[in-house]
Amino acid sequence: MTYFPWQLPVWQKLYSNHFSTAKSDHFPHALLLAGIAGIGKKQLAFYLAKGLLCQSPKNNHQSGQMEPCHLCRSCQLYDLANHPDFYHITTPDDKKVIPVDAIRELIQWSVLTSQMGGKKIIIIEPAEAMNANASNSLLKTLEEPVSNTIIILLTNKKQVLLPTIISRCQTIDLALPEKQIAIQWLQHSLQHEQGTAESAQLLLSLASGAPLLALDLSRGEQLEVRNIIINHLLAIINESVDPVSVAELLFKQTRTKKTNAKSRSKTKQLNFSTYDVIYWIDSVLSDLARLSQNCQQNTLTNIDFHESLQLLSDRLDLKSILQLSDLINKAYYEIQGSVNINLLFERLLIDWKNCIK
Repeated sequence: MTYFPWQLPVWQKLYSNHFSTAKSDHFPHALLLAGIAGIGKKQLAFYLAKGLLCQSPKNNHQSGQMEPCHLCRSCQLYDLANHPDFYHITTPDDKKVIPVDAIRELIQWSVLTSQMGGKKIIIIEPAEAMNANASNSLLKTLEEPVSNTIIILLTNKKQVLLPTIISRCQTIDLALPEKQIAIQWLQHSLQHEQGTAESAQLLLSLASGAPLLALDLSRGEQLEVRNIIINHLLAIINESVDPVSVAELLFKQTRTKKTNAKSRSKTKQLNFSTYDVIYWIDSVLSDLARLSQNCQQNTLTNIDFHESLQLLSDRLDLKSILQLSDLINKAYYEIQGSVNINLLFERLLIDWKNCIK
């Protein structure tokens, strides 16, 4: 476990600089790491926690940065997930929110004396999952920080946090890594047959520039799911299939239950989610809108479908595409309720066919 190559400047700012003799006691009592999913916020936070708890930080000759020693008693306990001065809060397995009781337990723990004689570190992620009562409860602790206790909040959606929580934290906005750095890392991380610059660039594009999401895409079924959905869309425009038939097919696919390896038939069954269908249709509409404005290929999400989408953009009405895009945005919210998914797919795909000039 360590930070990622694109996080070196942030690591230097947060850790190396603060472990110079002049700044060793000036780490912020509350830190907010904000940025989109898939850029390594959690890995950075956990490695930072290890470094702050380390009893003998040392200079890493390869990176030239101060880092945890990995040898002291504190580092050993941390690696075993058994450090008494580390506290991690996330959403319970059966819930989508961090309840107020979890924050109250955290507050009780935070006032205890450090068992290792150093700092106590708290990580809360995702911070936006705290309900209103939990946020207000945490706010009291942020307003009256406990000595030698550091709270690290992680969020994908800084805009939904209470402004008063943000104002009491030192905020680090983590940007997407530079494209070339991300591609190099991704190439190194991919399996040999996937580790070409072209494959890495496609995956990074599909993941909107987030390297860890790109790596997840390479390991799952989403690339196949995307190909099927886009090919269905192309077939509808070419009038080789009926949108109602495609809607029914996709609906049945989203209803397919996952099976274990032993019970799978020889014919591979992909497991779609309703969100997958909505998301990949959305990506195609966004690409078509960009192409209609003469944007370059490297601005597209589905760069491997560039030629097909370029031909489509000449055949489709931009106003209709934008109207369908609005319906897609509403669909993201509708699928969280009790909407009829089959009818939703029918409506979207019929409107898709009606985009033809």
